[in-house]
Amino acid sequence: MSLSDDTALNLVGMVYEAALDEHKWPIFLDAFARAVGGCSAMLRSADWQAGKAGFVASIGYDPAWQAAYCNHFVKLDYLTPVLNQFLLGEVKTSDQVFSMSEQRKTEFYNDYFLPQDKVHAVGSLLARDGDHTLLFGAQRGKRAGAFGEEQARLMGILAPHVTRAVQVHRKLSSAAVEKDWALGTLDQLRMGVILTNRSGAPLFVNRAAEQLLGSGQGINSHQSRLALPNLAETARLYQLISDAAQGAPGTNRGGDMRIALPNGESLHCLVMPIPLEFSARLDVALASGCVALFISKPSGLRLSPQRLATLYELSPAEARLAAKLSALRNMEQAADELCITVHTARSQLKSIFAKTGAQSQAELLMLLATGTLANCRDDTS
Repeated sequence: MSLSDDTALNLVGMVYEAALDEHKWPIFLDAFARAVGGCSAMLRSADWQAGKAGFVASIGYDPAWQAAYCNHFVKLDYLTPVLNQFLLGEVKTSDQVFSMSEQRKTEFYNDYFLPQDKVHAVGSLLARDGDHTLLFGAQRGKRAGAFGEEQARLMGILAPHVTRAVQVHRKLSSAAVEKDWALGTLDQLRMGVILTNRSGAPLFVNRAAEQLLGSGQGINSHQSRLALPNLAETARLYQLISDAAQGAPGTNRGGDMRIALPNGESLHCLVMPIPLEFSARLDVALASGCVALFISKPSGLRLSPQRLATLYELSPAEARLAAKLSALRNMEQAADELCITVHTARSQLKSIFAKTGAQSQAELLMLLATGTLANCRDDTS
């Protein structure tokens, strides 16, 4: 079977398409299997010593047989440990590693290869990390005969490209995970966080900020841009965003402002630049990084009594009082809302002091306002 250079070039192109989109690995493997006359092909990771394996991508395999290999047959596979002795990228056929007469004596051949009619294989070891390996392989049935030099040559051409493509794919996947971790962390903050470009168009809004935007008070979104209650405040906000977009972390670009609320209270807003490295992970092209808005409401802190009780080992009643004090900052009002006497509240407060280490009500409120729970969301509170 003669394989043209065009076939190899087309397959190389498909390899790098798969590097950028993991859903295209089966497309490449299917094209490769057809090119070499195989009935199946796969990228399989394995740790032969630990008896563990997993299919990164495959075509032509019944899922039940894949599971059987990962759960049982990986420990009986006589090819994987022998392949580990060869150079990375070196191509071997199963017939070169073991004679057919030797293979027929094994449980692996008779109970795994033979029932699937995958008695001939060609493979290349792409990566090795200790006992962990990544194998690129193809298989075909008894009637098709053993793989020949042309099929092995094509795999040899493709092997280094598949190796690089897997490396690229892993780096992209790692970057995606880091992005999800970073944005997921911001999503857990009680403080509102909005990431924008220099035009003030939100690129990311955490859940706390979503509530602020959804309320329509103080700050909202209009025609995909941020807007404040009056034009002067909006102009001030966009000036800070513009300044921050032109600056860099560690400079004085950006700044602080207050956003007036209809009830006489206000929001505090900090605008600051974010490194280009972070904006790159958002999959947006920004000339000078993106901008972060951190928005908080100084009053009305709502802490979870349950989490306060766990953190400071408070009784349920003490935790409820501490949570009320953090929100109201007034003993009498807190006692009234909890339907207890001020005397009872003061008695509970002494116990709270002893458990938290606070020496006064002011110190306790400072502790609660600056502690971990003050910064983290609690959906039950």
